[in-house]
Order: sequence, then structure tokens, then C-alpha cells
Amino acid sequence: MRKLERHILLPLVLAAYALIMGVIAYPRYRNSGNWGEYFTIIGITLLLALILHFLLKRRHQVRKRFKGEE
Repeated sequence: MRKLERHILLPLVLAAYALIMGVIAYPRYRNSGNWGEYFTIIGITLLLALILHFLLKRRHQVRKRFKGEE
């Protein structure tokens, strides 16, 4: 079995968390009608997951280059 690398696993967990919290919070925002806040929070969290992915991938590449594996 292949081990998931950190630059894939952590952003994936963060994105899954954002989607699950979005589903849980949906009834509250449906009643209040504050859709701007709802989509802003989900969008920012997904954007942070994407940025985290690229930062961790870059860190992994630098580490591999430093160790001489690449």
C-alpha cells in the first residue's frame, strides 16, 4: 500500500473538514439567508487548503533536493 504524502493528505483533510462543516451549517444559513458569509467561509477554507498543498509540495521538493534524492 502506498503511503500518502503530507502535501496531499493535510490539504485533503482540511478540504473534507470544510465541506463537512458546510453541510452541517447549511440549515442555519438557509434560515438566516446570509449566503455571503456561508460561501466566503467555505471559499477561504478551500483556498487555504490549496495554498497549503502548494507550500507543502514545494517544501518536499526542497527537502528532496537538499538530501540529493532528485
